Amino acid sequence: MYARAFRVARTVAVLLLTVILLSAAGCTGSSPSHTTPRRDYNAQTTILIGSSGANPPVLVVDKGVTVTWLNTGTGYLTVASDENDPDAFMSSPLSFNEEFQWTFTLPGTYGFHCTENPAIKGTIIVNPGTE
Repeated sequence: MYARAFRVARTVAVLLLTVILLSAAGCTGSSPSHTTPRRDYNAQTTILIGSSGANPPVLVVDKGVTVTWLNTGTGYLTVASDENDPDAFMSSPLSFNEEFQWTFTLPGTYGFHCTENPAIKGTIIVNPGTE
């Protein structure tokens, strides 16, 4: 009777040790990264927006250039042109690392602001360019 109890206890111990070793082996593999990849951007055509404002606050581009606003903040931000701009634009709410793009087809000076954060504002000057 003791021999049978010993065999059962040994079998349970071996099974338990096997489960522990398999669990530990599964934890040693590399797991996929859960970080958001950093986007590359062109400093001549991209405006970074976040809780501290717009960077750069003034951007000069030629007519026909597409400007990108990239949300680097943690909250939702919406980019909108100021009243009376030559060509009005407005983004949908942008979460972290989302972008809005607008192609400027009319020369002029455009003010923009964030509808959620008044600290985020800036100016885009669109030159006629060379044609």
